[in-house]
Amino acid sequence: MRHHRNIPTAVVVCALVLVFITTPAYAYIDPNAAGLASQIVAPLLMIAATCVTFLRKRIGAAFGALTRRVRRRADV
Repeated sequence: MRHHRNIPTAVVVCALVLVFITTPAYAYIDPNAAGLASQIVAPLLMIAATCVTFLRKRIGAAFGALTRRVRRRADV
């Protein structure tokens, strides 16, 4: 059982090591690359927000049904 407790800690440590290890990048990134990325991401976010707005009741009903199932299993 003790090994199972160390697994999440090991995963977090590995993730932090990957994030904080820096290596020199010998590459040129165009200053307008952020502009291209925003032109791709902004419409996708708008589409997602529109879908959530129009499907709000169905999404709420799905989460409600899911919580009812979880509560029923916990009560049994």
